[in-house]
Amino acid sequence: MDPSRPLLGRGPFLPSSAHAVAAIVIIAFLILTLLRLPLSLSISIYTPPPPLADQQHQSQDQEQEESSSCDLSSPLDCADPRLFHLMMRSTIDAFPAVHFARFGRPVPGDPPSTSCDMAWRARSNSSASTASPTATTKDYRRFAIARDPRTCAYSVVSIGDYHSGPNARKPRPGATNATAAPPPPPLSRSQFAAAAYLSYHGGGDRCKPMPHYMRSLLCALAEARYLNRTLVLDLTLCLAASYTAAGMPEEGKRLAFYVDVDHLRSSVAGIVEERQFWEDWDKWGAQGQLGLRLIEDTRVAPTKFSKAKDTLVVRKFGDVEPGNYWYRVCEGEAERVLSPPHDAIRLAPSLMSIVDAIVSSMQPDFDSIQADVNAQDLRQKIEECVGSGRQVYLAGEGANIVLVEALKANYNNLHYLDEFQAFWRKDSKWFLEMKRLNGGVPVEFDGYMRELVNREVFQKGNKMVRVLR
Repeated sequence: MDPSRPLLGRGPFLPSSAHAVAAIVIIAFLILTLLRLPLSLSISIYTPPPPLADQQHQSQDQEQEESSSCDLSSPLDCADPRLFHLMMRSTIDAFPAVHFARFGRPVPGDPPSTSCDMAWRARSNSSASTASPTATTKDYRRFAIARDPRTCAYSVVSIGDYHSGPNARKPRPGATNATAAPPPPPLSRSQFAAAAYLSYHGGGDRCKPMPHYMRSLLCALAEARYLNRTLVLDLTLCLAASYTAAGMPEEGKRLAFYVDVDHLRSSVAGIVEERQFWEDWDKWGAQGQLGLRLIEDTRVAPTKFSKAKDTLVVRKFGDVEPGNYWYRVCEGEAERVLSPPHDAIRLAPSLMSIVDAIVSSMQPDFDSIQADVNAQDLRQKIEECVGSGRQVYLAGEGANIVLVEALKANYNNLHYLDEFQAFWRKDSKWFLEMKRLNGGVPVEFDGYMRELVNREVFQKGNKMVRVLR
C-alpha cells in the first residue's frame, strides 16, 4: 500500500500532536466522571467505627438503661411461668429420691420482694415400693429468689425446710388460722421495744419425760396467752434417757421434730427463739433502756402483774425440785385464770406424713389395739380382734415382738409399727427432710417419735381397744 494515499472513508490524517491532545482530553473526562460518583456514594454510606473505649461506654449506657426498669424492692411476680419452671427444676434437682406428682402455683412469700412459696405432692422411693405406691404426701416450701440487678433474671438461692412456705398451704375445712405466719424477720429497735415478752428462766424440767415437759410447756403457753405477751422459748430440748437408743439423755433435739411449731406460734401472742431474743436484748435492753420485771416465786399469780408496762417479764426458777417446775405457775390461785391450751400441740408435719403413709398402707377402715399387758392376755385380745378378718394395728411398746411375729404367721391382717420402717429409713422422704431441718446432721427415729406415731395411728382406728395391766 502506498503510504501517501489517504485511508478510505476516514478523511485525511490528523497530525500526531493533535491525536495526543484529543486522547488526553477524553481520558481526563472519563476519569473525572468515574471518580465523582463513587466518591459521593462512599461518603454517604461508610462511617468509620468508634474507638473501643466509646463502644464500651455505649454498652454500659445501654445496660444502665435496661437495669433502670428492674426494681429489686418490688414484689416478685411469683406467677411468672419462667419463675415457676425454675422453682420446679430446682426442687427436682434438690430431691433426687422423691417422685413429684404435681406442683402448685407459686404465691408471694415473706418478704414478697425476695421469696415465693410453692406446694407440691410427692412420694419417696421407699413409699413407691409399698402396698400403696400411689399414696402421696403434701409439702410447701419457701424459696429464696434473687434477681440480677442488670437483667432481672431469676435464680433460686435456697429452698426452705419442711412446711416452711405456709402461704402456699390450702386452709383445712373449718380452720380459722391454717396458714400460720412464719417466724418474723429480725426486728428494728422500735419494733422490739413496742412488743411485750415473757421469759421462763431455769427450772428443773430439762431432760424429763415428755409428758412432764409438755405439761410445763402448756403452762408457759397459757400464761403468755393470758398476758398477751410473746413467749421467749428455747426451741431445742433434752430428750429423756427412756426415749434414746443409748439410754442416756440427749441434748440438742429440736421441738420441731415432734410438734408443729407453726401452729404453736399461732396459738399464743407469738413465740420468739430464745437465742435471737437475748441477742436483741443485749443490743437494746441490757443498759436499762427497756423495762424488766423479775419474778422469782412461782406462787405469784399472773393477775398480780397483768397490767405491767415492762417490755420484759422474767420468771426465774430456782434449783430445788419439784418446786422449780414450770407447771407450778399454773397451780394455786393462777389455776382459775390459766387454762393449758391443749389445742396448741399438734403432731409435727414430718411425723404426720409417716402416720398418713401407714394408714394408707392398710384398709381405710381398720381396728386398733393399744397393748401394755403380759403375753397371754395380749394373745387372747389379739385373737379376739383379728379373728374377724379385719385389718388390725397393734400400738404400744408393751407388745412382745416375738409373739406378734408368731401371730402374724396366722393372721396376715395384723400390723405394727416396725413393719413400716421404710418410711423413716435413710433413703426416705422423712429422713432427708429431718436431715435438712437439722443442718445436714442425720436424725434418729427415736423412742418419743415412735410413741407419737403409734398413738396417732391408734386413734385413727375404727374400733379402739386398750388392753392394760
